[in-house]
Amino acid sequence: MNRFYEEAAGIFRLRVPFGAIYTSVFLIQAPSGPILVDCATTETDVDLHLVPALQAMGYSLSAVKTLVLTHRHDDHAGGSARVLQLAPHIEVVREVRSLCDGICTYPMAGHTEDCIGVLDTRSHTLISGDGLQGAGVDKYRCYLKQPAAYLQTIRAIQADERVETVLFSHAYEPWNKDAVRGRAAVMACLSECKTYVTEE
Repeated sequence: MNRFYEEAAGIFRLRVPFGAIYTSVFLIQAPSGPILVDCATTETDVDLHLVPALQAMGYSLSAVKTLVLTHRHDDHAGGSARVLQLAPHIEVVREVRSLCDGICTYPMAGHTEDCIGVLDTRSHTLISGDGLQGAGVDKYRCYLKQPAAYLQTIRAIQADERVETVLFSHAYEPWNKDAVRGRAAVMACLSECKTYVTEE
């Protein structure tokens, strides 16, 4: 069984198979109740991976208060109908706003116009979804619906000293890992991301 493992204080990652790679679901422990960030690709992912992994953490799906969808692509949001079928009370968040004290969604347009991340200021961690892509991963090369917006997203994170760790949803190239840690590593990652920007 796939399990959540801790990436930062109070932030856990579940890797769910997606073709030859994986996509990530994140669980944030918050005072107002658990927050999920993304929900994998299919109904089967929810039943076989997400629900058992939550149970192993001591949570039922009904304990989750909020589901943040970083953007509309199926590998991140495809399981949402099943999540809401099992737990219709869950609030789905797709916009930039505060979630609770110290945790907010974060504008990350570029990959798609609706991309958001989640910033947990308690651990200075940004969950970027596909909001930062490097060169892409496997057959999925860096795809930008809005290159200019992507560059603006990079500039905003460069200026935001709260961001000391970035958690990606996939193990992007050229790093071949799904996280960068430390402000210097974040800045180097952001500079590298710029080199893969091409026109639409």
